[in-house]
Amino acid sequence: MAFTTHDTQRPSMHLTAAEAMALVMPSPRLPIADLVAAAPRGDGHAVLALPGLGRGDPFTATVRSFLTSIGYNPFGWELGVNFGPTEHLIAGATERLIALSDRHGPVSIVGFSMGGLFARLLAARMPDRVRRIVTVCSPIHDPGRSFWLPIEPVFHLLAGDDLARMAEEVRHPMPVPCTALYSREDGLVSWAACIDDSPTAEAIEIAGPHVLIAQNAQVMTILGETLARPPVPNGD
Repeated sequence: MAFTTHDTQRPSMHLTAAEAMALVMPSPRLPIADLVAAAPRGDGHAVLALPGLGRGDPFTATVRSFLTSIGYNPFGWELGVNFGPTEHLIAGATERLIALSDRHGPVSIVGFSMGGLFARLLAARMPDRVRRIVTVCSPIHDPGRSFWLPIEPVFHLLAGDDLARMAEEVRHPMPVPCTALYSREDGLVSWAACIDDSPTAEAIEIAGPHVLIAQNAQVMTILGETLARPPVPNGD
């Protein structure tokens, strides 16, 4: 599916209202034991988990616990709350990846929502340090106009043209294998904007609202299957 500017339309108010309900309702209980038992065993390589906008490492704690249980070495980004592509956070994420890859070799990166844009930015800039990336409901196309509310003016006030610069870098095909997850039930970002249809990527549809993407059994299953794939030699 090729992305077009028409797809930048924001989610419907009905879907956005469903997100609000999902946020205030008790979180569904994940069948973690069953998910761990069904997942292929990991090879121990390092995985960097990047949180969504307005979130920090606690947001990815369940995912990281799951990845530990199936044999990976997951890490948070240790940069506090993700306020978007500020110079401070981009520099911090870059330093985090360099430190992890120096110690562990090429790192897989899992990015949730805005965290997926960081994942693509790091992969584009430092492909030798990245094994593969997985983005979860990340608006990689036209992010300023894909969110449920107009965020471009807010980001421009906070960080100038940082979002526009990031958007230009991350929209291109990735130099590493990429899996992009999207949900048609997403009420915070345009699901079509989350699809990467480039030759180096695959797009996988999941179900469920955006606010629960880090508590989604389908996401856990796909992470287990995707991260178990052998690394692709550079240039292939």
